[in-house]
Amino acid sequence: MEIFTETECHPLPDGEVRVLGAVRCVTGAMTRVEMGGRKLLIDCGKPQGNEARGWSFPQEAADSDALILTHGHFDHVGAIGDLWKKDWTGPILGTRATLDIARIVLEDSCHLTHWSPKDTKIFLEWYDSSTKALRYDHPDARIDGFDGTLVLREAGHILGSASVELVSPLSRVILSGDLGRPETPILRDPNRTWDDSRPVDFVLMESTYGNRVHETEPEEVEAKLLEVIRWAQEQRGHIIVPAFAIGRTQTLLYHLNALVESGRVDGLPVAVDTPMGLNVTATYQRFKPLFDREALELYAHGDDPFVFEDLYAVNRGRDSAKLDDVEGPMLIIAGSGMCTGGRVVRHLQELLPDPRTTVLFVGYQADGTPGRRIQEAAKDGGSVWLSGEDVVVKAKIETLSGLSAHADGPSLAAWFKSIPGVKRVGFHHGDPEAQRGLAELVRGGLS
Repeated sequence: MEIFTETECHPLPDGEVRVLGAVRCVTGAMTRVEMGGRKLLIDCGKPQGNEARGWSFPQEAADSDALILTHGHFDHVGAIGDLWKKDWTGPILGTRATLDIARIVLEDSCHLTHWSPKDTKIFLEWYDSSTKALRYDHPDARIDGFDGTLVLREAGHILGSASVELVSPLSRVILSGDLGRPETPILRDPNRTWDDSRPVDFVLMESTYGNRVHETEPEEVEAKLLEVIRWAQEQRGHIIVPAFAIGRTQTLLYHLNALVESGRVDGLPVAVDTPMGLNVTATYQRFKPLFDREALELYAHGDDPFVFEDLYAVNRGRDSAKLDDVEGPMLIIAGSGMCTGGRVVRHLQELLPDPRTTVLFVGYQADGTPGRRIQEAAKDGGSVWLSGEDVVVKAKIETLSGLSAHADGPSLAAWFKSIPGVKRVGFHHGDPEAQRGLAELVRGGLS
């Protein structure tokens, strides 16, 4: 078996796999697969942080016959507006949950980038008319002219996330999408059951944490979260959680619900100050059949895992602005996860100088993002530039790594090794060190 790191083009018996985005970096996933007589675009994301410098929309992406979405995160769907501006007219396929979440993300992106209401309306109408929902594990060949089958497999990353399996008369390709951690709350584990009747010509897989092992296991998350909460209660300070609206917010609510329902946390107001996060949480609640057994059992016993006492939804901006003046303790979940915009920036401007404040990061902070700069400034008592203002960082900075929605190196390698008969494997969606680390793990289990 051949292993490739940092390689952008991989030949197939009847075409090629060309990695157009997330090359030697984590964000901006975009891959074009040419096989079965068609060019299929897998994801259409935009890079973030330093990875966005010098980025331009690749023309090869517009030269595609269909778009298949693995999931709805911005770095996998954020460039769909650029595709639309190219007068692209193909179908957009994914699970129903992915298509719904992607629409929420795209509408939010239009507002953040100051699209006109007219353009936003036309774009979203085009998106709605272009989408076609697919089911997990169901072969689908509804792409005009595609001589083959398309199957989406559960990826366990966020609601509706999928790995993509493409089979033509001459080629078989599997693209992992982003893979979730086994045994995490709410969602089922990534699929590890594959047909062994024919070999796999090529596997393209993410490598975000390919050279790392998660230090905090899912069952340890609540203990760490409880420690952070009790310190804030003693200080009567605020906890600011810059949380990704999709996946991370819902998982955090799940753990907070467990702490409240068990009586371990009492009298702590929790404000969900992210309209997009509230919309996505409602989407999660609509797709309960996709949940794992434990989450379904909670519902069966009358416990909605996203609702508990002292939980408040903050929809209006003027209500958001008042939260910083409320006497603590209080926990505020606000977007965005890397502090690049949204309501969390104002909270940070107001509360970072207060030593009673805790900033709790619950996700990866890409190089060059304000979130990463806050982490670095906290080490030497420095300051960070936020929305035109130099803000001193005196707050306590904590990281809750157990909420990561990405599989670590050993879990990624175990997923790969569940696929029989692989001829070639390549990596993307990770920095070069992560790709090389994952390559070693994959190679280590081979005879």
